[in-house]
Amino acid sequence: MLAQIRSELLKLVTVRTSLFFALAAAGFVALVLTIQAATAGGEFMGPLSDAATQRALFLTAGAAPLIAIVFGCLGVTSELRHHTIVSTLLVDASRIRVITAKTIATLLAGAGLGAIAVAVSIVGTGLILLVTGTSLSVEIVDVVAAGAGTIGGAALGAVFGLGIGGVVRNQALAVGAVLILMLAIEPLVTSLLPDVGPWLPSALVTVLAEAQTGGPIGLAAAAITLAGYALVTTVGAALTLQHADVT
Repeated sequence: MLAQIRSELLKLVTVRTSLFFALAAAGFVALVLTIQAATAGGEFMGPLSDAATQRALFLTAGAAPLIAIVFGCLGVTSELRHHTIVSTLLVDASRIRVITAKTIATLLAGAGLGAIAVAVSIVGTGLILLVTGTSLSVEIVDVVAAGAGTIGGAALGAVFGLGIGGVVRNQALAVGAVLILMLAIEPLVTSLLPDVGPWLPSALVTVLAEAQTGGPIGLAAAAITLAGYALVTTVGAALTLQHADVT
């Protein structure tokens, strides 16, 4: 199993798609960070010296888990699309073992994606405060909690995306389903059923990434529920792969 996991990790870190997502996450965080810093002290944001403003800068990494969901979705559908999964199954015919290795590798890759975003937000915010001569006023524990939540959310989000991709199988349909879920279905459900909205994947990711403690859902409940979503979709992917034709 360890050899299979190493093989899956090697696939993920050597393909251009992974590099693209890493650069996309880092670039998006840097862009949002720059915009927020430039507008600090204006109509919508307080001055850089405010703890709330500094916390907002650190929280720019919060988009990483949502990016990780799409990343995980592409991770399995790319192999199905290009039939490279066939060679994997020739080496190890156990489809359950293969999807398990993919799940663990995707979990680690998602965490890495989140870590990149967190690093960019911390370094970028630190540079902004240094250049502007602004003292750090946000609590370090808040930054650490948000960073850990972002990394954990990205890891679980990537597995959730992997599960969706494994069930849908078609790359375009899977990515489209993920985007429709996050951009259309979840906002609609939230507006119609406000009590259900906080339990949807995007809302759970936000709770973790922002280390929210005063909302309707606690951090532990958000992490457990998101892990449940990831487990359900991954089991679905495993059952689909077990009975599907991969040639």
